[in-house]
Amino acid sequence: MSEGPRHLLVVAPQCSSMHKLTRLGEAASSLYDALAHPDLGGCAPGLPGRGSLIVGDGLSSTEIRELIVEAIEYAEDRRATLLLALLGHGFVPGSTNTLYLMGDDSSEEATERGVNVGELLAAAANKPGIPGVIGIVDTCHAAGATPPGQDLVGGAGNGRTRLAVVMASSVGQQAFDLAFSRRLAALIRDGVPGAGPRLGVDDVRGALRGSVAGQDVTVSQHDGDPFAGERLWVTHNTRVHQVAGLIGPMAREDLAEAFDALAADVPLSVPHDVKSATDSLESLAGLRPSSARDRAEEVVRCLLLALRTVGFLRDWLGGELTTARLRHALRFLLASERRTLPSALPEFTDIAILDQLAFDHPVTRKDGKQSVAEFVVRLALAAGKDLDSPELLAWARSVDAQQELNDAVATALDDREDHQLRLVVSLGSSLTGGWPETVSAWLLQNGDLLDRQDFGCLTVDRGGAETAIEEATGWAEAHAEVLGRRLRWLDVAVPSAVLLEWRPEEAGRALRFGVQYDVVLHWSRRLTPDPLLRRLQGAVSRRWEEIATSDRVPVDWLDDTDTVDRPPLQDRLRNGHYRLGIGLACHTGLDDQLMEILLTYTPVLLWPQGGEGFPADRRGCLESQWPTMPEGLGHAYRQQWRGEHTGHFADLRAVWDDREWLRFCRHVRTTVPPVQNTIEEAS
Repeated sequence: MSEGPRHLLVVAPQCSSMHKLTRLGEAASSLYDALAHPDLGGCAPGLPGRGSLIVGDGLSSTEIRELIVEAIEYAEDRRATLLLALLGHGFVPGSTNTLYLMGDDSSEEATERGVNVGELLAAAANKPGIPGVIGIVDTCHAAGATPPGQDLVGGAGNGRTRLAVVMASSVGQQAFDLAFSRRLAALIRDGVPGAGPRLGVDDVRGALRGSVAGQDVTVSQHDGDPFAGERLWVTHNTRVHQVAGLIGPMAREDLAEAFDALAADVPLSVPHDVKSATDSLESLAGLRPSSARDRAEEVVRCLLLALRTVGFLRDWLGGELTTARLRHALRFLLASERRTLPSALPEFTDIAILDQLAFDHPVTRKDGKQSVAEFVVRLALAAGKDLDSPELLAWARSVDAQQELNDAVATALDDREDHQLRLVVSLGSSLTGGWPETVSAWLLQNGDLLDRQDFGCLTVDRGGAETAIEEATGWAEAHAEVLGRRLRWLDVAVPSAVLLEWRPEEAGRALRFGVQYDVVLHWSRRLTPDPLLRRLQGAVSRRWEEIATSDRVPVDWLDDTDTVDRPPLQDRLRNGHYRLGIGLACHTGLDDQLMEILLTYTPVLLWPQGGEGFPADRRGCLESQWPTMPEGLGHAYRQQWRGEHTGHFADLRAVWDDREWLRFCRHVRTTVPPVQNTIEEAS
C-alpha cells in the first residue's frame, strides 16, 4: 500500500439512560490529540470543513451513524485510510456478540436506537477507495465490534478489504473509566521500546496487555488485499532510534561471516537495524535448511537482542544511563556469574557491553539472553527502577526473554540480600603502625551500623590478629544466622606497614577467609585521619569520578624512577599529576612510607606480589579483569589456590577504598580521635 492520507474521526457520546462518564471528554480529547499529531498518528480531520472530535450530551444514535457515514464517504473521496475511534457506553443484546454504541437516546433494550459498530466498520472497509480502516473501540463488551467474517470476504470489496480493530474489552467484560483510551493516548505519546518504527494494533495490544485492570484488550485483523505493501498502523513509534550506528564490532564481524557463508546459496543484505534484522529472519526462514542458514539466523537474533536492548535502555533510563552505572551493573553481573569478559571492551558504552554479552556468551548457554537480562536488571537496580515496571516486561517480550528476566530478577534480589551484611575489621589501633593489641569490628546492614565490638589479640603479632578476626567473624555469623542472612563481605582495614607483609584472604584455620568471604583490603588510616587526610578526603572521593568515567584501565603506573625520590613524588601528587588509581610496577623501594604517601592521594593502589614486578607486558590482563574489581581479584586468588590458570591478574595486590568505604570512614571518624601523621605535609 502506498502512503496516502489518514483521516480521523473520534465520536464519544454520553447516554441519558446510563450513568454519566465523567472522564469521557478528557479521554476522547487526549486520544484525538495524539492521533492527530503529525509526528504521532499523523491523521487529518475525518470530516470535511469541520472538527472531527465529537464529544458530549445530546448526540443521538441517528446523528452518530450520519457522522460516521459522512466520514466514510469523505475518506473514499480522498482515498484515505480511516481511523475511527468510538468511546462511551456499549451493549450486546441477548446472547448475540454484536456491539451497539449508545447515543443520548439509546437504551439496552432497543437495538434500533443503538449504533451497530461492526456493521459500519465493515461498510467502510468494503469501500474500494478506502485503502484500510482502523477501529479503536472503548466501551463495555468492545470485542463485539468485530464484523462477521462474511461481511469482509464477501462484501462489496470482493474480499480485498483491510480492517484492523483494537478493542478495550472482551465480549463478556465491562470497561472502566475510559482507562483503555487514556492509556492508549499515553502509549502513542511515549512509544513502545523494542517495537518497529510504526505500531500496529498487535503492538498496541502487546504493550497494553495487563496494564488495563480488569479488561482484556482484544484485536481483530483482516487483510485481504494481496497488493498491500505495509500493514495498517496506528501511530509512529516515538521510541524508535536510528540504530545503524548501534552495532558493535562483534556483531559486525559475526554478521559478515554468517552472510558471506550464505552468499553461495542466495545473496542477502546484511541487516543493520531492527527492521532489516526482522526482515532478514523472514527471508532466512524461506531458505532451505542448512548449517549456514541456522548460523545466520542465530547471529541475526543476537543482533536483535543487542539492538532492542540498547534502544530500550536509552529510552527507559534516559539521564540515569551513566558510565558509572554501566560499570557498576557489569561488575555485579560478572561477579554473579563468576567470570570475566573473554576479551577487552573497546570502550565502556551500552553498545560495547551489549555487543559483548549478546555475541560472546558462555559456551554452556545457547544464547546471550541470560547475561543480557541479568545486566539489564543490575542496571535497573543501580538506577533505582522498579523491576515490575511494564516497560521492563515489554522489553523482555520484545526479545523473547521473559523467563530469563524472571530468573535475573530472582538472582539479583538474592544477591542484594547477600550484600546486606558486611563485616568490617580494623587493625589500625596500634600506635606504632604494626600489629595491634585489639581488632575493632563493625557489622553493617544495608550500610547502617548493626553492632560494634572490639576483640583482643592474645599476642601482638600476625597470629594474634588472625585469631581475633576469626572471633569477629564468629560473632558476625551469629548475627547473620538470627537475621536469616548470609555474611558474604569481609572488609579488612590494615595499616601501611602490615599491608606489605600480610595477605588476610589467606588467613583462617578451618577455611581461608578468602574462601568463605569476598575479602576487600582497605587502608586503616582513613578511619582515624590526621588534618592532612581530612583536607584531602573530598579530593580522594572525587577521584572516583575520574576512575569511573575513564576510557581506559584507570591506573597510572609508576616505576622505581618515579618513586625513588619522595619529595618530587609528593610534589607531583600535590599538583594533581596522577588523576586515577595508582599502580606500582616493581618492588624496588617499596616500603610503608611510600604506601602512606600514595594512599594519602589515591583511593586505589595496586602493587605486585612477586619480585619480578608488573611490567607493561603483563598489564593487558586488566583490560578484561578491571570490570570485576574488587571481587574479581579475590576470585582470581581462589582459582590460583585450586591450581587453575589465572594469568598475571592474581599476582597483584590492591587497596580498594571505594565510595562506600569512604562513607563508612566518615561516619566512624566522628567518634574516633585523630592520630598523628607519620608523613610530613609538603610545604
